[in-house]
Amino acid sequence: MDRHHADGRLAWAGVCLAALLGAVGCGYVVRDLSIFYMKANAELSGRDIEIEIDNSFIKKYKDRVDIETSFVVDRAMRNPNSHLMDGDLHFSGRSREIGLPVVAEIANAASVKRAVDLVHRFDGTGRPVRISGVWRLWAEHAGRAKEEQGEDVDEAASENPGHVFEIHPVTKIGDIRLLGTFRTTNGFKPGEAGHTFGIYQNVGCKISVKPKSVSLVTRKGVDNNVEFILEVADGRQLEVEGGRFVVASVRDLDGNLIVERLRMVFADNTPPEREVRRLKRGGRLRVYGLPRIDLAEIWRRVQGADRDPSLLEKNLPYEIIVQGVYEK
Repeated sequence: MDRHHADGRLAWAGVCLAALLGAVGCGYVVRDLSIFYMKANAELSGRDIEIEIDNSFIKKYKDRVDIETSFVVDRAMRNPNSHLMDGDLHFSGRSREIGLPVVAEIANAASVKRAVDLVHRFDGTGRPVRISGVWRLWAEHAGRAKEEQGEDVDEAASENPGHVFEIHPVTKIGDIRLLGTFRTTNGFKPGEAGHTFGIYQNVGCKISVKPKSVSLVTRKGVDNNVEFILEVADGRQLEVEGGRFVVASVRDLDGNLIVERLRMVFADNTPPEREVRRLKRGGRLRVYGLPRIDLAEIWRRVQGADRDPSLLEKNLPYEIIVQGVYEK
């Protein structure tokens, strides 16, 4: 099946889902229906995906929080998702630097009408707009069996085509800064920590090393968000371009330990980043987060594979983008 046909079919399914969700009115039911759609998408297009990323891209972004690029908006949602679905505005497009189908998402978009209007002003014009945000490589909405960075990227047929790369959340579009959108969304129900991290911890991954790129095969349709208690595990936080990384333990809302040490991603000068920068070892926050593939760990495994080939067969390494902090 060609990309446009598959994207069109899935876009229509998404429209039907959105209509159904709008009539439901319960956050838990909305989440269950969304996960069902995501997993059905993965089954329709095959369970696994191969993602091939250039070495130069990995080395540049593995220890960076964000990406800034010139972005052509192909298709945009007319209105943001309802608060029950997450409140984001999705828009698809193309970036030469990224070289993959891309979807960008403005968090809590109903609160930033100027940014939404700017997206619509560029929608379908072919003119690029400057955009910054947290880069996110994740196979939640993967379409084809393979995505290879650097291939020609066709104009997208919908605002949410098959993709593995996102700029999500967006921190700036044009001259409009969106740092205040990094917050939780009233009524939206993220994944429960014990169940969701249990999934993340057991996603398979097989890495193949090529002369100028790294290829990894992993699973499509993995859950997309989670609520948990973050407990700072290291006193030293790593400040990098675009924000900071914090090594933390993951606990469920009852305080039970789920994952002992995991890298957390904070965009610079957002509400979550301002909260975490004040914390010492043992400090806690109740947060909302999104997973992304940990390119630093992918690169570490590639570099160590000559000594230990088993590194190329370990489960998928991931880290968590912290999008919001819940009030105490």
